[in-house]
Amino acid sequence: MRILILFLIVAGACSRSETSEPAEQAPEPAAEEAAKSAEEAVPEQPLEAAAGEEAQQESAPAVDLDAPPTVELLDAGKAPHKTLRTTFEAGAKQSLRVESNWTVTSLYGPLISTSAVMPSLVYELETKAKETRDEGAQFDFRVIKVTAKSRKGVKPAQVEAAKKAAGSLKGVTGSFSINARGIVEQFAIDAPSGASLLANDMTDQIMQAIRLSSLPLPEEPVGKGAKWTATQVIEQRTAKISHTSTFELVGVKGERVRATSTHAAETPEQRLELPGSRPGASFTLNELDFSGESKGAWRLNELGPPSASEHTVTVFKMLAKAPKKEAVVMAIDTTIEVKAQR
Repeated sequence: MRILILFLIVAGACSRSETSEPAEQAPEPAAEEAAKSAEEAVPEQPLEAAAGEEAQQESAPAVDLDAPPTVELLDAGKAPHKTLRTTFEAGAKQSLRVESNWTVTSLYGPLISTSAVMPSLVYELETKAKETRDEGAQFDFRVIKVTAKSRKGVKPAQVEAAKKAAGSLKGVTGSFSINARGIVEQFAIDAPSGASLLANDMTDQIMQAIRLSSLPLPEEPVGKGAKWTATQVIEQRTAKISHTSTFELVGVKGERVRATSTHAAETPEQRLELPGSRPGASFTLNELDFSGESKGAWRLNELGPPSASEHTVTVFKMLAKAPKKEAVVMAIDTTIEVKAQR
């Protein structure tokens, strides 16, 4: 996501005890980049001025959060051209291995800063094509296991919290669909009631991985070097985000397609109700800065890539209204790798 977008607000604003204690060791390069982004995003004016800033600025272009997913061809690339289509067989099963490495940097008001290198997470997923048709396919999936592993800069308490959250997701089931253009839609997961912030972040990473498992494709025939965009509105937590990926076709060999992509996202100001957060907590998302890139190889005749990876940096600029009124900035640096298991 990841997205994306990936909407990961695990480490901070509501439950710092679970994930947001400052790391004792120096942050890795990714954490430093995220911290720099967060620091640059902190408003210099007082909170009261920041809250009224919208009234003093010109209105930003409206983001259509009801728009359907679209794929638009920008350049057909070099000849020869070929029509690329995904095909799924009803009942086909596919196991996916997903690994994520991520860092969270948070700023509360002008003074308090925390940086946390999070444990590596390894997800084992099993998917099944339940129904296929011309306009797409329906899938069920099950979380076989989630494993939390320590790495440099991770505190033991963070590993233990991650292991506890991972255990709550074992055996959880869900569903999603893939439309005729290869875009993953209608993602749903039966997460346990009362799941922690960290467990909710894990479900977001599962969604990001499943999206990365399918390659959106243009309707028109294309050749090497072709470029196209895929745009869709993604709902993560209670936030709706318009996400656009720009793809470039690197090569096609039989049913195997290689491509790279860059990602951007935008969203209007909106209220957030974060699952798993402290009762009474209230946030307004003022602005979101997002960038990312991905690369990989996908098979047209099955779900799941031989290998695909995605790196994203997301900066959330928020106003906390409760339990304490303050500006909150979070920078999330995430790398996700997905591989189909044979």
